[in-house]
Amino acid sequence: MECKDNITKNVKLDKPLFFTATIFTGAIMLYAALMPESALKTTSSMFHWVTRTGGSPVLILSLVCLFVCIWLSFGKYGKIKFGGENVKPDFKYSTFCFMMFTAAVGSSLIYWAMGEPMIYINDPPMFTEPNTPEAARWIMTYPLFHWGPTGWAIWMLPGIPFAYFLWNRKNTDLRVSTICSEVIGKKRANGAIGFILNILTIFGAICGVASSIGFNCSLTGAGIEELFGIPNTMMIQVFVVLVFIAFFSIVIIAGIEKGVSKVSDITVYVAFALVAFIFIVSNSTFIMNFLTDSLGVMIQNYFAMSLWTDPVAKSGFPQDWTVYYWLWYYAYLLIMGLFVAKIAKGRTIRQVVLTGLIFGTLGCTLITGVFGGFACYTHFENVLPLQELITEVGTSGAVIKLIRSLPLGTIALVVFLIVEFLMMATTLSGCAYSLSLISAKNMSLDAIPSNSIKIAWAIAVGGMSMVALFMGGSIGAIKNLCVVGGFPLMVVMILITASLIKWLKNDIKTAKEDSEGNLVVDYKE
Repeated sequence: MECKDNITKNVKLDKPLFFTATIFTGAIMLYAALMPESALKTTSSMFHWVTRTGGSPVLILSLVCLFVCIWLSFGKYGKIKFGGENVKPDFKYSTFCFMMFTAAVGSSLIYWAMGEPMIYINDPPMFTEPNTPEAARWIMTYPLFHWGPTGWAIWMLPGIPFAYFLWNRKNTDLRVSTICSEVIGKKRANGAIGFILNILTIFGAICGVASSIGFNCSLTGAGIEELFGIPNTMMIQVFVVLVFIAFFSIVIIAGIEKGVSKVSDITVYVAFALVAFIFIVSNSTFIMNFLTDSLGVMIQNYFAMSLWTDPVAKSGFPQDWTVYYWLWYYAYLLIMGLFVAKIAKGRTIRQVVLTGLIFGTLGCTLITGVFGGFACYTHFENVLPLQELITEVGTSGAVIKLIRSLPLGTIALVVFLIVEFLMMATTLSGCAYSLSLISAKNMSLDAIPSNSIKIAWAIAVGGMSMVALFMGGSIGAIKNLCVVGGFPLMVVMILITASLIKWLKNDIKTAKEDSEGNLVVDYKE
């Protein structure tokens, strides 16, 4: 079966991989639809086992990812240039920074920037009592930590082996199994082990994006209820998922992807304009002071927070939050790997890694600081009864009412929902594109995957997001998807990083400096 519509010649669908992955996804969706209580119980048990039994390895490996990124940046390999001596970057540096930041955060950041501090208001970390000065020190600290350098290291690290394999080793087959062949051997990479690695990577990507869509649907449904009085039921949220898929499908069929890319850029600018608006019309002094204080607490306790498992009191906080967050980042391994590879040409390893770590963290800090600071201000200054709102209408409903409380609240809410919708549609587009590439043989990043294949993957991702809705649509059900999909990808992360290190050690022997002081690898198989 050759994909003929809008796809580069000689790029063929990997039938066993595509159909196995889609059938597996469909079977899980059917199970959740027919037996939602059983599905919730099963995924909850898996969540508990992974986070409690595997929590320590997750925390340790994630911190190691940060150290590896720093080592790659400032060690001798940091000067290696992707592509060769005369290769120039495809994007100017400001655009490169902007693209890096918007790569994967999408609507999830906007949801959790408000939602996470609001949840901690009722249930603060570090055994503190609600509504106390000590609790206030941690309410914003953990959101900043969860969207900080460690998370971005997990996102950035997969991109380096993908990019190096493509631009320096001149290999266009970027399936995970092929990249891991340096460690597991070509025979295993082309056999059952490689096939399993590819399936796990695809499943992780589907679960990661599906969980983001799940949170977005809950938020969009709450917004519809606030604006039009239509109850935020499961049917409304399923309808939102279908609208996502329909919107994406129409765009693909119309062939206006470049136009949508521009709309996406405008959407991000509007999102930052919304951040500026909230900062100006709210109490900017409180927000700045609260952000500064929280940053100080995070910096002081960074390594303790990174490795905290709470084995004595067994509160479950690090497992339910930090471990969950890191596994969500791991779930994006494929998407970020391919994305970074696509935009890294002409840059050095140091430039790519530090751009993600620095500008990604700064962007998340800004959005989390303003949105989260605004939520904390309304609570501590008694502007809105957030504790009661969360109990009555849930986190999504409370976020919507918080936005509605702003000056020009209805307009602000409409803009907020539009930004959420378009960001999520962009994330879905990137996921479908990545899955289309990895499910093809002889693929290249210059290939344009078949419209039908991209739509099929979009349906698969949308279908997986409905799994959480069938299981009740709670935050816990959505988080279960991330943990189940992300946990196996820790192994994949180790394998592709080990492959990268073996390549670098071998290729550095023949590397030469160019006129700019960068290292150029002259790789010959």
